[in-house]
Amino acid sequence: MASIDSTTGALRMTSLDERERVAESGNPLHVLLDPAMRIDPHPTLARLRAASPLVTPDGTVVVGDYASCLDVMRNPAMGNDTLDSPGLRGLVPNSGAKQVLDSIFFMDGGDHGRQRRLISKAFTPRITARYRPRIENIVDELFAEIAGADEFDAVGEFANLLSIRIICELLDVPMSDVDVLKEWSDDLALATELPTLVAGFRRLGLLSPEELAVVDRTCASMHAYFADLIFKRRRAPGEDLVSSLIRTEDRGQTLARHEVTNVLVTLFAAAHESVTNLITNGILALHRNREQLALLRADPALAAPMADEVLRYDAPVQLTARVALSPTTVAGLDVDAGTVVILLLAAANRDEAEFAEADRFLISRTTKRMQLAFGAGPHFCIGSSLTKLEAELAFRAVAERFTDFEVDEGSLEYRRHVVVRGLRKMTVRVSRRNLEL
Repeated sequence: MASIDSTTGALRMTSLDERERVAESGNPLHVLLDPAMRIDPHPTLARLRAASPLVTPDGTVVVGDYASCLDVMRNPAMGNDTLDSPGLRGLVPNSGAKQVLDSIFFMDGGDHGRQRRLISKAFTPRITARYRPRIENIVDELFAEIAGADEFDAVGEFANLLSIRIICELLDVPMSDVDVLKEWSDDLALATELPTLVAGFRRLGLLSPEELAVVDRTCASMHAYFADLIFKRRRAPGEDLVSSLIRTEDRGQTLARHEVTNVLVTLFAAAHESVTNLITNGILALHRNREQLALLRADPALAAPMADEVLRYDAPVQLTARVALSPTTVAGLDVDAGTVVILLLAAANRDEAEFAEADRFLISRTTKRMQLAFGAGPHFCIGSSLTKLEAELAFRAVAERFTDFEVDEGSLEYRRHVVVRGLRKMTVRVSRRNLEL
């Protein structure tokens, strides 16, 4: 068995194999910073998966195979608060971004378990199913808005608006606030990448001072907005998600106001980003795999498994990070407490050892293995069922309402993000349209 020295990051092995050669040449993750990688990262991710586990010069372990990623996420000795690890502590200053990172999504221990139990009560399948008619109405509204156009931007005029309107509907906030909330969410998206970016590359400089300043201002504005919303809901509760979070109780415990605020801020940014990317990635996959589009049109019920297949095939979240809370084993390596582990989720989701024909997009795929886009273990995405429901209804509508469409490949523009991969723009041309929209 191989092991690593948590101080030097060197592999303690007697033979010089491929893993050592890649590790000695520098941080293998740096290739992911290349903007050209956004177009198609999968060949590079496949090579990193084949060579993993890798160890960077600073001691970070990188794994890309499915089994290892799943084991790490389910390992109780691995935590999510990477920024509190010895090598990263203090890299992110006390700022607006730090407020976001203090939420349940980036914490470990008893507080995480307590908050998760409470928050999960607002996202049960029964409660999620209650939102279905609302989501269908918003989909109808958006199709009415783009009716008659020969082309539209699937990001800005469909997926983005669908995501933000649904969130506003679930929180019962005025639709007049949609534009400012969307702007805040876009600004905050980079902040949610910070833990993995800093863990993987050991520096904060991937975000400019100007970007960090925008994050600070945005966090302050969003915290104030949601604190006021919570105050109003305490006085006049409703059937919205904010009211559900306020009144949820477990073992006599409830969420404190600042905990609800942190959840809402982070959930707003993360959910908006994930849903937008999931829907646009799915439309692009249907365009490039016309036989799958034909299957979906023949059987609209396939929209539900298609959501899972898009998450596997073109994962919105490309990588994530964990930290060893105590000495443990990662992919055959003995690691010390404090060791940071980067999980290449997009690579794991195309691991042939777990998914037959992993590089093919198959909407009727059946497998006992779950895709890892939502994580696994204690930090499995709480809002996963709601996210998949939104995508299912969007995919069903695209298949049923467009008699034919194609994506202008020359219009594709990817966002600069590294951890989350998504489009900034995607023009869809509609050559023939059903009359009933």
